Amino acid sequence: SNLSYQDWIKACQQKRTTAHTERLSSNNISSNKPPPFDSDTLFFPMVESYATAQTTAATVDVERVVEETEKTGMFAPCMVGQLEGQFLKMAAKLFSAKNILDVGTFTGYSAMSFAEGLPSDGTVVTIENDRKTAQVASELFKKSKQAKKISLLIGSATDHMQKFMDEGRQFDIIFLDADKENYKVYYDLAMKGLLRKGGMIMADNTLCSLVYREGDMRRQKLHEFNEYVRNDPRVEQVVLTVREGISIIRALD
Repeated sequence: SNLSYQDWIKACQQKRTTAHTERLSSNNISSNKPPPFDSDTLFFPMVESYATAQTTAATVDVERVVEETEKTGMFAPCMVGQLEGQFLKMAAKLFSAKNILDVGTFTGYSAMSFAEGLPSDGTVVTIENDRKTAQVASELFKKSKQAKKISLLIGSATDHMQKFMDEGRQFDIIFLDADKENYKVYYDLAMKGLLRKGGMIMADNTLCSLVYREGDMRRQKLHEFNEYVRNDPRVEQVVLTVREGISIIRALD
């Protein structure tokens, strides 16, 4: 087209003016229950596939996580995937993080991604409650270039987090991706002293408050968590529509 940019806007883009008013001001949706949502994904067909195709490809170590997860019959949707994995890696780099707590290892995709974004003396502590799943992750970590950066703990995330707090240990980033019904518990522990001043909490799957089926307990618990963070005067946050939603939460100075 030979149209100028302004003429192109007038001729071809007017429908988007009313279609995207949510970008322009605060949308004050708030209720005891999440709103109805009739899809199990946040994306129109091809959107996520296209975005992933334009994203830096996963490393051999990360690809091995995918292969082993499928080979062992683990529930693949629990992996963050290439798009979010690259986002986590870049977040670690951009935030100049050195110490990261990964709550909910699964087979290690998020821990591996974070580790790839850390300097050589950085550390990812990752916690997994299920022994069988942890064993798969452990073997993958040992085979990877990131082995020295990753420390895998097995057991209750709450117990390990409380122990870290008792020891005075702090983290630059705390990533929540474990049992959704306990996000509020993990968040409170992070805010009580585990998160260093100026640190960041990243909570995964926060828009599953929409995509999980209506009536699902975890759908409701995620909505309650979102509302809890939203109304917490100690923080500011943004909820991104990456994958199934990821909340970036920063404690105010």
